[in-house]
Amino acid sequence: MALGWIVLVIIGAQAVARGHFANPWFLVPAALMGTVLVAASLVDWNRVMPTEKGLWATLVWNMSIIVCLAAISYVSDLRAVTQPLFFGIVALSGLVLDRFKHIMVTIAVVATLAITAFVTQPDEEVVEVLVQGLSAVVVAAATALIGSEFEREAQRSVRRLGDLQRQRADFERLYAVSTTLAGAESLTDVLPELVGRICTYLNAQVGVVMLYIPDTHELKVMNPIWVTGYPLPIPDIRIPVSTGGVLAQVFKSGKPVLLQRIADKPESYGVLGELGLVEAMVAPLRVEQFKVGVIAVGDPVIGNFQTDQLEALYSLGAPAALVLSQLGRYEAVSEMTRRLEEVAQMKTDFVSVVSHELRTPLTSIIGSLDTVARPELAPEAEAAKNLLNTARRQAGRLQRLIEDLLIVSRIDRNAVPIQLEAVPITTFLKEVTSTVAIAELVIDVDPEDAAVLADPDHLNRIFLNLLENASKYAPGSAVEVIARARGDRVDISVVDHGEGVPVDQRDRIFERFTQLEGSATRTRGGTGLGLNIVRGLVEAMKGNVGLHETMGGGATFTVSLPRTLPSAAVGLAAARERTVTSR
Repeated sequence: MALGWIVLVIIGAQAVARGHFANPWFLVPAALMGTVLVAASLVDWNRVMPTEKGLWATLVWNMSIIVCLAAISYVSDLRAVTQPLFFGIVALSGLVLDRFKHIMVTIAVVATLAITAFVTQPDEEVVEVLVQGLSAVVVAAATALIGSEFEREAQRSVRRLGDLQRQRADFERLYAVSTTLAGAESLTDVLPELVGRICTYLNAQVGVVMLYIPDTHELKVMNPIWVTGYPLPIPDIRIPVSTGGVLAQVFKSGKPVLLQRIADKPESYGVLGELGLVEAMVAPLRVEQFKVGVIAVGDPVIGNFQTDQLEALYSLGAPAALVLSQLGRYEAVSEMTRRLEEVAQMKTDFVSVVSHELRTPLTSIIGSLDTVARPELAPEAEAAKNLLNTARRQAGRLQRLIEDLLIVSRIDRNAVPIQLEAVPITTFLKEVTSTVAIAELVIDVDPEDAAVLADPDHLNRIFLNLLENASKYAPGSAVEVIARARGDRVDISVVDHGEGVPVDQRDRIFERFTQLEGSATRTRGGTGLGLNIVRGLVEAMKGNVGLHETMGGGATFTVSLPRTLPSAAVGLAAARERTVTSR
């Protein structure tokens, strides 16, 4: 109707613009069309359309508009405006009307186009008239197909709505079945309650759940089963799916079955016969396409099982399968997590024990090498001296690795000893940078008396690792150490101008045993523990560490630690100096 009013306004505007507003061939049809639109606007189409009269009323509405447009088309100047509107009417009728009424509208439009063409322009070629008619037929056919598809989709939507309503009823039943399952954490806890609720709902005395074991391709009867209101423990029973029994058939086919007179031939029904059932219903347990198992309930309390009860069991199968499968997965994941935690703990304990055991003989080895290196004991041959120096360097390297492993194991066990005190940044940085060979080093602290609350030994290891890392990956370039106080924190950044860290590896650079890829980086050595230790020690001291790209290329590692008052740092430093002096 909105489109109808728009069309009337457009035609009226064209009639005024071309001086035909007073023409009876325009005025009368336009008034009639306006009357039809007013009448249509007063109709409650939401009530009319679902009835049988709705389509006939729509047909009359379409025919009325066609007649009005046909009359207006006798005005030659307005024919170019009205002609495309006929195709719109055909398209609209194809979407709204049924096939018979749509054909009637199409015939009316084709006839109108032909009549108006021959009356208003008798010299017009027959081919053009035929093209117009054929175009209207093509539009009619296309919209009819679209309308049919819309109708089929509407029917499918109705069916889906019905399915959703049935599913809603199923889930409401499941809610009644599973209200007590919220706190269950294992199949042992949930199974008797779940089966018992289903049996109560279906008026059955016995309930059995069989879950599929993919590794052995068997159905395992879950323990316990439900018998007359109580869980009953049973031995381990497994049914090969390949045997072709009733339970295996239901599992493979996915279709529920109602079994009667089982007692006449119990050996044919496997477990159901062994349980002494007289009558049973069996339904598959499936989650979409995944087969979980089967559920069977037997021996109704009163009367016999009915078809609607079988459908109810089938509908409850999917939600029950979801509960059971999720609990099964949860137990499997929990067991795997527990084993992984055990393995991780064993690894941590192993590293700790081995590191401690290696530390003692290594200390003796290093002491012996240092003793042999004294001038009075040092060998005279140059080759022997080189070998001795090499052994000392490698022993020191091994000592550093063992210390790193010890720290890693302590970090894993949250057993890192922390002795917090105020550490003056300027003094600390001068001390730690003096032990690292760097071509060009710049230290910038603002304010100069800034201090952090940290463990001096751990802080020394943190920045020793970061400075050695910068020296290793940016050899020959300047390294900057910048400290800035920001509120109650102090940010200390180690800035290098080397190759930097690739974007795809920045998220994992602090992980254990992680090194940059490529032969160029592997030749630099290292175990990949340094940055992991940095992060662990920083976090143990209530700080955090981050990485971002240096402007112009390179990597910037920033350690943020709690700030403390400079006076406290000076006082503690003086106290430490007095203690050392007294000793």
